[in-house]
Amino acid sequence: MKRSLKELIGYSVQAKNGEEGKVNNFLFDEKSWIIRYVEVDLGSFFNQNRVLVPYNFLGEPDWEDKTFKINLSVDNIKRSPNLSFDMPVSRIYERKLADYYGIKYPYWMVDSAAFAGNEVVFYPGVAFRAPRKVIKEEDIDTSLRSFNEIKGYGINATDDKFGHISDMIIDDTDWQILYFVVDTNNLFPWSKKVILPIEVIDKISFADREARVDMTKEAIKDSPEYNPDDAVNAELEEVLYDYHGKRK
Repeated sequence: MKRSLKELIGYSVQAKNGEEGKVNNFLFDEKSWIIRYVEVDLGSFFNQNRVLVPYNFLGEPDWEDKTFKINLSVDNIKRSPNLSFDMPVSRIYERKLADYYGIKYPYWMVDSAAFAGNEVVFYPGVAFRAPRKVIKEEDIDTSLRSFNEIKGYGINATDDKFGHISDMIIDDTDWQILYFVVDTNNLFPWSKKVILPIEVIDKISFADREARVDMTKEAIKDSPEYNPDDAVNAELEEVLYDYHGKRK
């Protein structure tokens, strides 16, 4: 099923030994737009450090109870490499985390076969292409981006700037980000939320805190409306395919 990342923030997480916490954030790889870590709050013991749980240890979510199970004990997590809140999640830190948890092939090694130069070979079953280019902050050795960071970025259409990213939609079978939601809040009287495939993002500028979208303001305004109370189902996806000239 397709799920809202915004909705998942605040879900309960439960370690193997029964201790509980909550979801604070999701970190995704900007090359493949796949969730790689869940950042969790596990209580006062961890209040000096960020707690990142690799996707490898996420159990099947219980969507009715709004709970994630983590296939780790709190003691496992306590002994993991420290990452303070004022430090970036660098590739060096990711390697330490992978070594600690015994992850033989970190995701960037597995994914390397899916990239040839600058051309992206897309995952089977993913409906839309990933963004063509993402501007990276050169002073940070990482390909990870934060959902909480991206949420709120402004929209730079081909002919105007308006609205902002309010949510992202994932496929919960493989944690692939497929769509993003734009809140057109300053297009009165047309203010609404619309859903767009991530392939229409031309660039994301982290310095300018904006997403450049390869569509006109009018085309974005007329895109299929997003209602967070309704599921992103096959019917809505058919409308998206038709609107963007795509076919299965």
